[in-house]
Amino acid sequence: APGRGPRSQESTHSSTSLRLRPAIALNHRERVLVALRHQEPDRVPIDFGGTVDSTISALGYQALRAQLGLPPTVTRVLDVYQYTAVLENDVRQSLGIDCRPVFDEPREWRRGKLADGSPAEFPAGFQPQLQDDGSQVVLDAVGNIVLRMPEQGYYFDPVYSPLATATSARDIQKCLSQIESYDRPAHLDMSYEELARQAKDLWENTDYLLVGFFGGHIFQAAQSLRGWETFLVDLLVNRKFAEALLDHLAEANIRRFERYAGTVGQYVHVIHFEDDLGMQDRPLLRPELYRQVVKPYHLKLIRFAKTNCQACLLLHSDGAIAPLIPDFIDMGVDAINPVQVSAAGMDTEQLKKEFGKDIVFWGGGCDSQTILPFGSPDEVANEVKRRIDDLA
Repeated sequence: APGRGPRSQESTHSSTSLRLRPAIALNHRERVLVALRHQEPDRVPIDFGGTVDSTISALGYQALRAQLGLPPTVTRVLDVYQYTAVLENDVRQSLGIDCRPVFDEPREWRRGKLADGSPAEFPAGFQPQLQDDGSQVVLDAVGNIVLRMPEQGYYFDPVYSPLATATSARDIQKCLSQIESYDRPAHLDMSYEELARQAKDLWENTDYLLVGFFGGHIFQAAQSLRGWETFLVDLLVNRKFAEALLDHLAEANIRRFERYAGTVGQYVHVIHFEDDLGMQDRPLLRPELYRQVVKPYHLKLIRFAKTNCQACLLLHSDGAIAPLIPDFIDMGVDAINPVQVSAAGMDTEQLKKEFGKDIVFWGGGCDSQTILPFGSPDEVANEVKRRIDDLA
């Protein structure tokens, strides 16, 4: 959950912390906005399902509803890559969730089934094909397999890199449509104007903190379009090509953000960007290489967004990213997610001490690699209390 600035010695004990909290209860929106201002709200703000990176697997959603005593529904799957569920209002109310997403959406839905045979709804334009080996694949307009889910799999993997055989920066021109649509696949066909009308209604008629998904992938998009390993090599031995591709991606995102800011961006409090830069034990790039080659394009996009929209900027980046947090702060990022506390250098107490006055930690509430899936209920509870003590 978002936390305020670094704790003073006086506020480390619960009795003193309570005196520093507002005397009156805050609504959902106010609670998160207070935390984003590095102040302490009336309780820990809760985000569950507010972003594509802080939600639940579609296969677990109905079990959660049953645990909460809620009636079964048809699970709606919007993020078809990760196969996660869209939360419904009764779940938000049961759990006291403070955030609500404004995702890209399809105009129409189709009925289907999840891997366990339970009913679900998917974007109508998303039409995977079943193969003889039991896998499912998604084809592009010319028949290339772009996504694949193995038999009994839980999500789709991207398996096609259209720039894999490119030999010069001129070849990038052949993939401009893939660059433009990287964060807006064709099956999510609702226009920004339509999404803005939905967001405006939520802004005016609910008290949720609204999180708009933009994406804005640059580094990750370059890896996917070129090939995950190939692009890393490009950064060292084919830098002219790498920089040309990064520049195309940054410019495409800037053009799209200009449209977004004038529509959806008017009615959300936080805009969610993504670009994974971390592994389990270190950043994907040496910090000096990141600053030389990749950061200028992140900086271009984020500065444009900060100049053209009033919303806070939330950056999602998994893994061991502590060495890059000063760069995120320098660029103007307001909050980072998911705060993968099990990765190297991501100890919450140290992160808050070093960076808490300059950036908000949106997440970090539990070790999701070991404690959450394998710990006892008591171990999970103690872990969460520890993280709250570190971050709140």
